[in-house]
Amino acid sequence: MTQLQYHNAASISAKTTLVGLIGWPVSHSVSPAMHNAAFAALGLDWRYVLLPVDPALPGAVGDAVRGMRALGLCGINVTVPHKQAVLPFLDRIAPAAQAMRAVNTIIVEADGSLTGDNTDAPGFIADLRAHGVEPAGRRVLVLGAGGSARAIVYGLAQAGAKQITVANRSVARAQQLLDDLRPFFGVTTGAAIALPDGLADVAAESTLVVNCTSLGMTPNVDTTPWPVELPLHPEQIVYDLVYNPADTRLLQQARAGGAQAIGGLGMLIWQGALAFAHWTGQPAPVAVMRAAAEEQMRRRAASVQPALAKPAVTVRRAAAQDAEIISQLHAALQDYHAAAHPDFFKPSAAGTFLPAMVRDLLAQPATVIFLAEIDGAAVGYLYADANPAQETSMTHRLERLWIHHIGVASAQQRQGAGATLIDAAKQHAQRLGIPILALSVWDFNHPAISFFEQQGFAAYNHRMWLRLPR
Repeated sequence: MTQLQYHNAASISAKTTLVGLIGWPVSHSVSPAMHNAAFAALGLDWRYVLLPVDPALPGAVGDAVRGMRALGLCGINVTVPHKQAVLPFLDRIAPAAQAMRAVNTIIVEADGSLTGDNTDAPGFIADLRAHGVEPAGRRVLVLGAGGSARAIVYGLAQAGAKQITVANRSVARAQQLLDDLRPFFGVTTGAAIALPDGLADVAAESTLVVNCTSLGMTPNVDTTPWPVELPLHPEQIVYDLVYNPADTRLLQQARAGGAQAIGGLGMLIWQGALAFAHWTGQPAPVAVMRAAAEEQMRRRAASVQPALAKPAVTVRRAAAQDAEIISQLHAALQDYHAAAHPDFFKPSAAGTFLPAMVRDLLAQPATVIFLAEIDGAAVGYLYADANPAQETSMTHRLERLWIHHIGVASAQQRQGAGATLIDAAKQHAQRLGIPILALSVWDFNHPAISFFEQQGFAAYNHRMWLRLPR
């Protein structure tokens, strides 16, 4: 048994100092492996434990934070969705956490008071510098405008970046992020642009590109926030905060263009190392923490490898004899909507997409229905038409392929069928010379919205749109 294995297996006694992680969920975290390896390396009788706190339980977050003192914990890390929720229960909030409006580390001080800090921004900067990248004076392009982007922008500004451009689907949200952080900018200037449409204007001059979106994260490993037609070049550094998988599609694009590619695991390690130093008062053994995190990721990847192996998906145009199976696939889609919005949607028993209707649609020249199959069995379909949006007194005639339905059987979701159907629709539109795919999706259908965003669609005016490259 290795020293780390012994340390993890050893019993926790009344003398053991505890730290941990609150969030929901927390089972995926690699922080226990990192911190317990560091404690073992320094011979400390400390343990890092996972502390799931269900946000659905009234008062649970406050109880968890206040309970730290009573239980003798020395500190905790905080992850989603509690990074903002813990703020009211702290005695002091460090300047970085105030700027980011989020806490990822809580320290129990000697007098029992609680200090909230955020080590994400300095952890990111530390990892950049560990890779030989100095952010001062750089023109930086940040992709995304969520909580992680806020930490990255703050850290870059504090480190003296010359200019930070934030690209986001909602330009207003990117601008709001910059406005919030403007008091911390110093010499740094900021700009907000649309993602992905605005990238071409700033890509070449940006020497550091940081992905703060979830595109490329497992299980959606085939997605990327960077347009395939937009080149990256050898003078650039591309940093992807996604660390699972270790080699994202964006990092592959970076290397293909000759750019330096850096994955996000290092930021996780460094932010943990800074928390470790806060709690113990000792410098963290960063190399030990890195080795433990990498080993944990390797084991996790090996354990899920069979589950991540996706079967081959084929797509073909549907024919009249496919009408029955398409109607059956639609029934599940209809029932999903009826369960979520019963006052509007009928259940499938009402016969909303009967085989006869499918056959009638297939006979119309502008209609296309694609069928996705795995091992010869139909698992999904896409129904669209190429009729243009009619011209009005205020608008031009709009050429677009309108996607009416797309559905995949629940047992075969996340196997690539949906993405393959969208690819078929793109190719069909391009063959017809149509530059835009469009669809509508209800606000309650968050999985669908996320899926379409991963395929490149952007929300605008109650619809989602995808402009195809010419």
